[in-house]
Amino acid sequence: MKLIKNIECQSCTSVLCNIRQDVKAACVDFGYPDADINNIVLAIDEACANVIRYGYNYCEKGWVGLKIYENGGEVVFHISDRCAQICEDDLTAKPRCDDQPGGLGLHIIHEVMDSVHLVDGPVEGNTLELRKQLPPKEAQGQ
Repeated sequence: MKLIKNIECQSCTSVLCNIRQDVKAACVDFGYPDADINNIVLAIDEACANVIRYGYNYCEKGWVGLKIYENGGEVVFHISDRCAQICEDDLTAKPRCDDQPGGLGLHIIHEVMDSVHLVDGPVEGNTLELRKQLPPKEAQGQ
């Protein structure tokens, strides 16, 4: 895999704006159409926000890492943290009630990305891997 972007930041919601900008710039460079770019940015934002909200409980002393790779015909996003370990079941979108706010993050992530799973690694915490096929060459630049 070829590393395209490496972002490391504090677990603070104020960093999400910069993450969205970096993800958008990378997606533009990869040639995704605007609609896909907006959806990918939203999915990565939701994943990072979930780390901050549920992993760190809004504590700003945590760490969040985002690496963006190009791997053949797809883009691979690794979102890492130093939170308590989670399992694949924690990545399953739960049924939601229409009368309750929130709860859409995992639904959005699974809808937008081609694959979502945890990566085993030697580091403490978690690494979430999100994969998205690159657009066909003829669709790039539109």
